[in-house]
Amino acid sequence: MGLALALKPLDELFAEHGPMRSVRHHAKHETAVPREQYAVYARNVFAGEALRQSVVKADNGTPIVTIRLAEYIEPVTGATRYAVDYWSLGGFWTTDHEVPAVAETAYEEAVRAEFARPTRWLRLSPARFLGGLAHFYDETDVL
Repeated sequence: MGLALALKPLDELFAEHGPMRSVRHHAKHETAVPREQYAVYARNVFAGEALRQSVVKADNGTPIVTIRLAEYIEPVTGATRYAVDYWSLGGFWTTDHEVPAVAETAYEEAVRAEFARPTRWLRLSPARFLGGLAHFYDETDVL
């Protein structure tokens, strides 16, 4: 399923529809979801339909940063939600929203933010940064 591109900036979408909900975070002690429920949320998001994805791989092809936009079933309410799921060797976080355009815009911002300020332990050749997003990520759909 493809989502329609949002034509509004994220802050404007937040003003209209509310912010993304923090579902899981490796370092935060408080999220909208209790830590005891992280595993079930992670499973549902991972099993959900991947709508978009950006990946940085190590030299051996192993993913070391993955940012996904996924449609998933929220395990407590059974509602369809849209998650931005970030995973790296340095940590993880997941946010979600009920409005697809909000989550899609948040996904694009997360992909651009990782390129602008890569995770501190991420060691890549300088050439990866010279060609923009298409060279930084091994797989991306963000232009």
